[in-house]
Amino acid sequence: MNFIKQVIGYGLFIPFIIFYSYMLGPLLKAILLPGGILMFWIILGPKEGYLALTKAFATKGKAKKCDRSGWLILAKQAD
Repeated sequence: MNFIKQVIGYGLFIPFIIFYSYMLGPLLKAILLPGGILMFWIILGPKEGYLALTKAFATKGKAKKCDRSGWLILAKQAD
């Protein structure tokens, strides 16, 4: 009886994991991530939201410097 429960359990669990991982997961990411970023931007406002997103997605060494108002600083870096 316990073996039958395990077989039924795996029979339900494995397809659900495959469905979530390969179909539902990417769909939810495509919907929820842009919506979350937009909500974050609305809460902070356009200038502060731009600064926060620039800091969050900047790669080290290629980061663009921004001042408090959200404008890019185009100054040369001293060697």
